[in-house]
Parts: sequence; C-alpha cells; structure tokens
Amino acid sequence: MDVLAELLYATSVGLVSMRFAPECIQCGSAVMDTDILGRIKPGRMNCNGCHALNEVDSLDNIKVMFCLNSDVLYVLAENYACTPSEKSMGETSVFAAVPATSTGSGFSYSIGTGKETEIAPALPAGRYRMHCPVAKTDNFLVVKRDAIETDKPIKLKMKVSQLVCKYSKRGICNTKKTTLEVPHGMIEFAILPDTRSFFVLWVQSDVDDELLLHLPQEERSGYTSAAVVMHHPVFNALFQEHHVVAAPTDVFLSISTVFLVFTDIVDSTKLYAALGDGEAFQLVRKHFQVLFGAFTESGGRVVKTIGDAVMASFPNGRSAMEAVAKAMEMLPTIGRRPDNDNYIEIRVGIHCGRATIVPLNGVNDYFGQTTNIAARVQSSAKSSECFVTEAVLESNSGAMEVYEEITKDGSPFQATPKVLLKLKGVEGKVVARGFRWIQRSRRQSEMSDSYESRRSYLNRRGHRPAARVEFDANGRQSFRSSVKSESELSDTSNNDCVEELPLTMMYERPAALAKRRSSNLEKHDEEED
Repeated sequence: MDVLAELLYATSVGLVSMRFAPECIQCGSAVMDTDILGRIKPGRMNCNGCHALNEVDSLDNIKVMFCLNSDVLYVLAENYACTPSEKSMGETSVFAAVPATSTGSGFSYSIGTGKETEIAPALPAGRYRMHCPVAKTDNFLVVKRDAIETDKPIKLKMKVSQLVCKYSKRGICNTKKTTLEVPHGMIEFAILPDTRSFFVLWVQSDVDDELLLHLPQEERSGYTSAAVVMHHPVFNALFQEHHVVAAPTDVFLSISTVFLVFTDIVDSTKLYAALGDGEAFQLVRKHFQVLFGAFTESGGRVVKTIGDAVMASFPNGRSAMEAVAKAMEMLPTIGRRPDNDNYIEIRVGIHCGRATIVPLNGVNDYFGQTTNIAARVQSSAKSSECFVTEAVLESNSGAMEVYEEITKDGSPFQATPKVLLKLKGVEGKVVARGFRWIQRSRRQSEMSDSYESRRSYLNRRGHRPAARVEFDANGRQSFRSSVKSESELSDTSNNDCVEELPLTMMYERPAALAKRRSSNLEKHDEEED
C-alpha cells in the first residue's frame, strides 16, 4: 500500500492529524491551516508567516500535511521562519539573526567599524531594503555617500516594536514604512527585540519585490496537493465530509488540470422499453458496479451519475485510459442484454483542462468548458468506443504510451484514426483519437464477418462493391468504391459530428443486399448477351 494511503488510514484512527494549508505565493509557507478542506474559503488571505496577500483560488496550491500533534503544526504555521531564496541572498549586504528575548540591553552589530561586533564591511552609497519577514518589518535605509577612514560610526538604535507592521482585522498594514537616512555606510546597529519575537537584521539592495521577497518555484519543497489527495480512493472512502466551499462573493476554487471521463450506455432507451424499468435498472446497476470498481482501482473519483451515464475525474490521462479499458473488458461479465442478446456497451469521452470545483448535492462537482467538451466528446463516440482528445494525449502523464499499449497488436482494442470533432457550442474543432473494443457483441461480430465475406465475393465476381469507409495516410476518412476515386468527406455540420460515415453504412441489411445483388446479376447477364 502506498505511503499516502497509510497516512490517511492513520488519520482515520487518530494516530496523525491531516491539515490543509494554502501555500504562500511569496515565502512558500502556510498561509493558514485547517483540518477541514471546506474551511478554506476562496478569496484573499494574508500569510501567517510573511503576511503577504495571497489569492486562494486553486486546489493545486493547497498543501496536505500530516503531523503527530496538531498543536505543533499550528505553532510552526504561526511562526514560520521564511527561508531566503538563493537569488535573494545574492542581493544581501547584511544578514544577522537576533535572539528572541525581551530582557537585557539588546544586541549590537556593526558594519565597516573594524570592531569585534563587525559583521560586514561598510555599505556603499545607495538605497537599501531593511526588512525581516519573521517579525514582519519592512523599511528602507538610505546611505548618502561612501564611508572614509576619518568617519565615525553612525549609531542606529532600533526597537523591534517600532518597526513591526501593525495590521488591521482585514490584514492591511497600518504602519507606514520608515526610511532611515545616514550620512555614510559605517554603522553601529543597537537592536532591542522587545516583542519576544525572533528578529533578523536583513539589509539588501532595493530591487523589485519579486526577487527579494518571493521564494522561486524551483527552490520550494515539494508537497502533495489537495487536488491529488481528492482523487485518492482511501480519502474518498474515509473523508467524504471534505467538500470545498464557495465564498460569499461566489468565488470558487479551481483545479489547473483535471482529466474528466464521461460514459453512457448505448441504446439504453431501448433497453428500458424492452425490459421495463425494474429489470433494466438491474443491468444498469451491475454496469455501475463494474465502472465504479475499475475507476477507483485506477486512482479515479466517481463524481456522479446522470441517469445511466457516469462522470469521473482522474489525476492524469494514463490512469483515465487504463480505467476505461479495464471497464470495457469487464462489462461482458455481467451478461447479455435480454432484448438483443448483445453485451452492455458504452461510449466514452476523455478530455482534460482547467475546471471550477463547486460543492453540489454533497459532492465536489466540476463545471466549466472542460466539462462541456468532455461530455460532448463522449456523445460523438460509437458503441464500445472511447474518444481521447489531443489535450489528454499530449499531457505529460504518459498518456500516449498507454494509448499505444492499449491499441498494440494482439490487444482486444483497436485504434481508430485521428478525427476532427465539431462540437456544438465549442469554437473550432477538437482533435481526438479513439480506441474501440473489438470483441463487442455476438450480433455485430456476425454482421461484420458477413459483410467482409460478401464484399470479397462480389469483388471476385466483378461486381461493384458496397460503399465503405477508409482512411488515408493523414488519418482522413474517405469514400471508396470500385468505380469512384478516393475523395475526402465533407466536414461541415451544425451539431456535434465526426468526419465519418455512419456505422450503419458499413453493413448492408440482408434485404437490401439481395435486391442490389439481383440487380447487378441482371445487368451482368445483359452485358454478356
């Protein structure tokens, strides 16, 4: 079992506590932390460490942390010593840590004086940033000229309490930044840390805040995000009460990239009409059990059902396609449909992108254009076919490798060529590829074999074969017959469509075949006469 599963089980029995904490955009520490995901309201928050203003709007930036004692984590979150970045330290002239105490006469540090307390050479003329992200101070130091040997040290007495920003309840600093001016750069600092807070005498060049105050992404420690945990089957089994919430201003959390899967039973209306609601639903429920099991085993999360359709989300395209392939192979195990002796068949669509997460009917649901496209891609697929958009296959999640593995020679799945989907309400066309389970149903397999034998027989007799669909080297679908040259099909439509002939044209009905064959034979006899 993976480490995350072990930690989730340990949380459920009280061995550890699970905390959710948005990552600060500036210092990388916890903006705040809570034991319930729903207590993190989207919107603006000030960091508990550096007090920077953060826009909390994505699950991808919410850390999930496990600790033995929640009180310890609370103390760390409230007194996080912000780590200077390597780039920031390159702009540093003075860096000295002052112990956290409120007794004694304070601490002395000097620069350019040659005394025992010297920690750095004299500052050249210029404007400097003098700040401490721990004690939440931010001020300026202006050195008017370079120091010379005859200069005497400038004494600066500073109380930390006079430098610390005083914040309102809304998180706004009401203390104006102080600008200290000195005639030269030979300085003695006398610091009295009267706030019982750890303090850093940190003097840097006055450059932009992005360089000085923000911890670069490449220097931040990795963490498991809430977006990942939300797809873990153990989390969904043990912590169903963790739902995101919307702020009073209707601001919602989002997820940068989610892989959505939509499925639907083929000809479900006929199934209910033939069997009645009760008996038909028994089959539908068994189909749900197969899909739910395959999806959760592959790391997916079943979002909801819509009639006999299923919506699920996955953290990556690899697991999404693996789950769909597994489900298609397992569906025949629930038996055949009594109305037509076929297996239960589904059509599937997979798409990925940014989505808004909305708490609806007790679940974390997804809304937005990504959801709309995924649903419409599914409706464009045929029986036992899964359409996968190019966005999924090109994602850095091993999706293309899995697609090639699923459709390799000897696999029960057959790759379908690249198609352009014209989806209603979607600007432009969506590029997708597909894979189809070729061991679909007894009736359709018989129809396919019968069609192939009839086609070859007619060709040997010299008669014109039936119309069929073929594909050129570019994956474009075309119309071929014995007398017509290959030409591309039209790709214009007002509604959702695929640039492809309907499946029914690939198989001729027996009556139509007999009539056409009889006509061809009569014509052939007349030509011989």
